[in-house]
Amino acid sequence: MTAVQLAGIALAALLSENFILVSCLGIGSRTQAFRDPLDAWRTGYSLTAVMVLTALAAWVVNQLLQHFALSYFQTLAFALTGPLVVAGLRYFLRTCIPELSRRMDENLASVTSNCAAMGTALLIAQRGYGPGGAFPEYAMLALRLTEGLRRKDCVERFADGDAQYEAVRRTAAWLPKSLVLADHERIALTAEGFLVSNTILSEILP
Repeated sequence: MTAVQLAGIALAALLSENFILVSCLGIGSRTQAFRDPLDAWRTGYSLTAVMVLTALAAWVVNQLLQHFALSYFQTLAFALTGPLVVAGLRYFLRTCIPELSRRMDENLASVTSNCAAMGTALLIAQRGYGPGGAFPEYAMLALRLTEGLRRKDCVERFADGDAQYEAVRRTAAWLPKSLVLADHERIALTAEGFLVSNTILSEILP
């Protein structure tokens, strides 16, 4: 195998498994930040503030989408959430803290087109983060790991975690033990179960 082929394999691995690219988390789009350390700090602060506020807003938006059965609008809603958060933050600073607004406004404006805010919103929905969260999404992710779904984690994370875990365990108990192992403390897929994980998860999750 030549050096060029090895480099191609390495590049493909980096692009396909890169957390930043896969999860829509990008760097600041303000090129001046690459030349001026002070501007880099300001861009970093601005992006962090927007991501935190977007994470909080995204949880609310996601709950509303689920309540009204509009989850298919998720990507569009989250794409709008980031810019709206930025616009609100810029208005607040311009109105209440003019001096800070003068220094940070251009940095905040550059965040509007940054994919990191949307990436944060998507993670909030996909991983069920936030008060209470979404049990089905959490359980699906947990069961795709070798450790599986643990009762202890469900109880700590969800108000009705014990009941939710028990419901999944009872359903999983009907499946062959060659596919899924389910006891009172942990539910996990076997090596054979991982091969048909999509079918199993659709059967045992609410």
